[in-house]
Parts: sequence; structure tokens; C-alpha cells
Amino acid sequence: MKKKIALLFATVSVFFISCDQDFNTIGADLVGNEHFDFDTYEVQGLKAYSVRTGEVQTNNLPINPLGFYDNPYFGETKANFVTQVALGTEKPTFGTNVQVENVTLYVPYFSTVKTTNNDGSREYTLDSIYSKNETGKISKMRLNVYENGYFLSSFGGANQDEMAKYYSDMGNLIENQKRGHDGAGNSTANGTRLNDSPNTAENDQFFFNNAEIVIYKQKFNTTLGILQFVDVNDVPLADQSDSPSAIALRVVKERLSPGIYLTLNKAFFKKTILEASSTNLFNNNNFKQYFKGLYFKMEQLPGQQGAMAMLNFNNAKLNINYSSIDAGATTATSKTLLLSLGTNASSNTVSLQDYTYAGDYNTGLSNPANDFTNSSSPIFGQNERLYIKGGKGSVVYMDVFGDTDVKQIINGVFVPGSNQVPDELEELRLKGWLINDAYLEFYVDKSKMIGNSKYQEAERLYLFDATNQKVLVDYAFDASTSSNSKRNKLIFDGIVQRDETADRKAVKYKIRISQHINNLINSSNVNINKNVRLGLCITENISITGNFYYKNPLDISNTPSNTEDDIKFFPASSIIAQQGVVLYGTNPSLPSEADKKLKLTIHFTKPN
Repeated sequence: MKKKIALLFATVSVFFISCDQDFNTIGADLVGNEHFDFDTYEVQGLKAYSVRTGEVQTNNLPINPLGFYDNPYFGETKANFVTQVALGTEKPTFGTNVQVENVTLYVPYFSTVKTTNNDGSREYTLDSIYSKNETGKISKMRLNVYENGYFLSSFGGANQDEMAKYYSDMGNLIENQKRGHDGAGNSTANGTRLNDSPNTAENDQFFFNNAEIVIYKQKFNTTLGILQFVDVNDVPLADQSDSPSAIALRVVKERLSPGIYLTLNKAFFKKTILEASSTNLFNNNNFKQYFKGLYFKMEQLPGQQGAMAMLNFNNAKLNINYSSIDAGATTATSKTLLLSLGTNASSNTVSLQDYTYAGDYNTGLSNPANDFTNSSSPIFGQNERLYIKGGKGSVVYMDVFGDTDVKQIINGVFVPGSNQVPDELEELRLKGWLINDAYLEFYVDKSKMIGNSKYQEAERLYLFDATNQKVLVDYAFDASTSSNSKRNKLIFDGIVQRDETADRKAVKYKIRISQHINNLINSSNVNINKNVRLGLCITENISITGNFYYKNPLDISNTPSNTEDDIKFFPASSIIAQQGVVLYGTNPSLPSEADKKLKLTIHFTKPN
């Protein structure tokens, strides 16, 4: 009875503690280490091994990286981006005497408001911007926006009867077919980039700026063919310069959160879009065949580390602002043609990621303990270190109870023989334990996580069912939420726990799989008690659980003649994220200090 009361108290405690959790305490244990008089068991057969992903599918990702990210241990990633563009209104008509006022492109960053000032202006903190540089140090890059010259089809395969797959290594193909303008508005293969503003912050000295974007009221002067700043009565200001005194007189029309804000070449968009034939503008299928989209290319500047932003291009806006005279009218009026980017309006995108496995990381992945083609080796899965990195990086696979299978249960007793169930799991099934809690703990090898950045380690790890490529039951059952959606599912966890030093270095990650282990041990339902392989990867957002393809499937089971059991895809969240982390593995020779070896701990109550 005492143990049943303890179990009830613990269950209720988990509920209330999870609801009252301080969401600002990253990765704090929700249940703690107090398990009353529960017994504890540490799984002995756990095997874990790191596998490099190679090239990965990167078309139509929900979030896309852009820029440079240099991790001292894993190496540098360069990410460019290509997207189709869709007409906001099909079959548009533009009137006569068309003059382009300006063309603006806005891609917002992930950000939160830090302060709202008395004048209505706001100060922001940026999220999902990664850099090797010290906090507060600006790193500049060269941003180029070109017309894309390669058509991104929605369908592929031998008969064009399946969804197209584009991979991270097609950067050269896009680069070789990029197009610019010739100065007179014509599209040309060797032309000037489209973001050719004299404001170098929009091109040659670009950086991820946390400043609010202020749009001032302007009116197009049809006689002069230029936009002019105006007062509240639409009267042009006497001083049109960018001096502080002139700016102070301008009227604020709109305030935007921080983001990429560019003015693009007017002549190009007038000739290419507004003067396009009605056939090319008839619908978006025709338009995408004609105008194949935009290519965002980043270049590193000498002496600059660069930085990388995670961007949702679905929120981007490309506005062609123009004036024209409508049929039956005598004066020109201002109008806007809106074009959408990203996967909006069924547009296709590809993240172009250039990455080379570096130094000790590459060596670590080549360790024989990670060689799944020799899975019968006694050292396979007994690594000293585990390596996880997003993008074209690496994931970890785990066989929770190992693969020792020389006994089986017949009539409630063990007899020699194999039954495709690990012996350790069979033994636990005989015990009939009531599972109260079960979790994996991954400790960080701080000696590998070097450099200036405090937060270069992954903020969160994601554990999934790698056999069936789906979420675990503990993920599905966890309805806990946070004010920051990236930290939802706090009970399932996987959020980094950091030390209290000035550097706030990562210490460990903890992932709770209580219901999964309970199903393995106690369920008689063959659909949920299978000992599936688990996968562990970086996640940029815990809510993203879809799967994307490996370019070259993984034959983890080492059965070349049977491709049906190959692992063909893995979580898209790992492709989006670019951070990495080195964890201690399961090797018995690991130093016992602080007991940092990877472990799966089960807290249970014995049956009466």
C-alpha cells in the first residue's frame, strides 16, 4: 500500500510541477531526483552510434538557414537559398503610363520586443541568429540577390509522378544559372545583382540588424519620376537628404520588426514583371515557368566570421510599388503588386548548404564503433563519444536493450534460443515491474565545445522512433507548453541544461521516455511493444516532426540485399538546425568522474 500511495503522489506531483515550472529555467528537472522508495534499474545493453547524414533533402523546409556558421569543432557551414515567387493576383492589369516607384523585399527575423518607447518605437532581441563571434559583436557579409535561372519542378522521378526531391548539394547548379540585370532592366546571365542599392547595408556590408525598420510616408512625383518624403498633408519636405535633422521631420508610416529589408532594381522588375506578356502572367504555373524565382547568395568578407539566421521565407513580402493611369481615368494612382516567396502559393524552395566534415569530428565519426556494416563487432555501439550536428551533419541511433539474443521465454521460463527480442528486455518482462519513470541522460564533453560563443551547443535534442520514423508516445502525450513555443513539451524535455559559470556552457540533456519503456516491458500489444531503434538529432523547433530524405539511404541493419529496411529519411528539424554537440557515449572505459556515461535509468515499483 505504501508504494501505491507513493506512486499516486509522484504522478500528481509530476502534473503540478510541470504546470508550475519556471519556463525561464532551461532544462531544469521536472521531477527531480527524489523518487520516494522506488527501486532503480540502469539498462545494461544500451548501444549508441553516430552516423553521418551525407547530403540531405532540403526542398520546401519550413525554416531555412542563410549565412555562415563556424563551429570550432564541427567546421563551417555556408547556407544560400533559392525560392520560386508567386503572383499575389493572377492575370494582373497595370494600366497605362506605368512608372515603378520602388521595389522592396522584406524577410522578418525571429525576434521579440524588448522595450517599447514613448514615441512608439521598439527595441528587439533577435532569436535564431548563430555566430562564432562574441555577444554584441557585429559580423558583416555580402548579400547578393539574383534572378534564379533553374526551374524548380514540383514533380520528379522517372515518370514525373512523385514529389520532387532536391538536396543540399545543388548549389553549383543554381549558381551557374543565376541571372541579373544589364542596367536597362533586361535579364541577363552575367548581369548585376538585383539588390544594387547605394546603401551598402543592403548588399556589400550586410549584417543581421536587430533595429526596428521604420517606413516613412512618401509620395511618387510623376514629373520627376522619384519618391519624395512628404508631411502629413502629402506636401514634399524641403529637405530630402538623409541628415539627422531631415529624418526627424519625416512622418512614420509603418514600423516593422527587424528583418532583411532591401530595395531592388526598379528597371528590372518593370521590364521583367510589369511589361511581361499576358500569357506569362495568366496564372502562377505560367509565371513560375517564366520567372523562376530569386536566389539569395551570401559571401564572406575578409576578416569577418559571418553569422547565420534561421528564416521563415513564407512571411516574406516582395512589393512592386508603381503608379499608372487606369482605363477611363486621367491621373495616375499608386498601386502595389504583391509577390510571395517560400512555399506559399505552392512555391518550391531549396536550402543550399555547403559543408565539409572537419578535423576531429570527421575522425570521430569514422571510429569503428560507429561502423554499422560491422554491427556484429563487440565494440560496435560502445563509443566513448557521440556526435550530433544538424544540416549535413550526423545523427545518433540507439538500440535500447542491445542485440544479445541467445535466450527466449517459453511457459514463463528462459530456454536457449533466439526470438528477435533482446535478452535484457525479456528478463525485465518477466519481472512485472510497474514503471514510474524512465529517462535518458546525455552528458556534454565540454572539452570539445570550445570557442567564444556561449551558445554554440545545440539548445535542444529530439528523440524519435527511427524504425517507423515517427514521434515517440511520450512526445505525443506531453501537452505542456511554454511562452516560447520552441520549449513546449517540457516533460519530454531534451532542452539543454547549462552550468552557472559566466560562459553558461552546456552540461547535459535529459529526455523522458517513461511510457515508451512501459509499453516495451508491460504491453501485450505487439503493435506497441516492439523494441524499435531510437534516433537522436538536433532540433530547431520541437513542433517540427516531419521527415525528409537522405540522398543515400542508410543500411543500418547491414542487409545489402534488402533495401526495405534501410533508413531512408529522418527529421526535418535536424536538417534546419546547424548547431552540434559532442556527448559522452556508452563505452565502459569512460572516466567514472560525475558518472557521465550515457545511461537509461528506470524507476519502478515491484509487484506485491
